[in-house]
Amino acid sequence: MTIDVTKNIDVRRYVSWKKIVKGKPIHIRLYELVYYELLIIWIEMGKPIIRSAIYEIINRKEFNEDFIKGQKIQQFIDEIKDNPCDDGSGYYISSSNEVLAKEDIKNLYKIKHAMKDELNTKNKIDKYRSIFFFCKIYESWALSKKDEQIHDITKKERFDVTPNLPLKIIGVD
Repeated sequence: MTIDVTKNIDVRRYVSWKKIVKGKPIHIRLYELVYYELLIIWIEMGKPIIRSAIYEIINRKEFNEDFIKGQKIQQFIDEIKDNPCDDGSGYYISSSNEVLAKEDIKNLYKIKHAMKDELNTKNKIDKYRSIFFFCKIYESWALSKKDEQIHDITKKERFDVTPNLPLKIIGVD
C-alpha cells in the first residue's frame, strides 16, 4: 500500500512554502530537489531514521535517472527556461514572482554538473554523504529563511509559515 504523501499536512505546508519563498540562492534551488525527493521517500517509508531513507533513495532506479543522469534537474531548468521575460532580461518564476538572469541559468548548469559528478560514484557511502550534505545545506538555508518569516508580521497568519521543516537533517549523523 502506497502512502499518499500529498495528504500529509506538513508536506502540504512545505510544498506551499517552497513554491513561493523568495531569494533562493542558485545552489539551494537544486539542493531543494534532492531534499524534496528524500522527504517523499522518508514519509512513504513511515518516517524511519534518515540513514534508512537516504540508502533507500540511493538504491532506487529513479535516483539514477533523476539525479545521476540529471533528468529531474534538467526538467527543473527547462521549466524555468520555458518562461522567458518579455524584455529578454531573464526568466520569470511565477510562483515566487522572481526573475532569474541568464547568468543564473548558466550557474544552474554548472551546479547541475557538479552535483552529477558528486553523485556519479559506485561508492554508496560517498553518495550517502553527498545527499546528506545537499540536504543539510538546504535545510540550514530554509530554517534561516523560515526564522526570518516567523518574525515578519506580514507573514504571521499564513498557512505555510512554520518554524520547522517536515524532515530534520541537522543534528543527525
